[in-house]
Amino acid sequence: MFTIYLVLFGCSNEQSTADKFFNEKLSCPSPAVAQFESWGKSGTQHVCKITHGPFVAWENGYVHIRGQYENGKEVGEWLWYDASGAVVKKIDYSKPQTDK
Repeated sequence: MFTIYLVLFGCSNEQSTADKFFNEKLSCPSPAVAQFESWGKSGTQHVCKITHGPFVAWENGYVHIRGQYENGKEVGEWLWYDASGAVVKKIDYSKPQTDK
């Protein structure tokens, strides 16, 4: 009984440490954003990143979005696709955006 209590307490303590880690708010300088990424063989790192370069979003077997970031901001033409590969939406971030 005593050993079981220690094991349960140990798991609870580990969960509390994990909760603290994943709930921590990083103060990232603009335009960086906080992200979780894998680290080592089974760890996780919480880092500030600036998105820069090509962006391609893939899900359910096809590309949904293609675009480009420059120092954390969307630039140029971004395209959204349906499952057949047809463009269903375009936004050109080199032009002023208007509220809809």
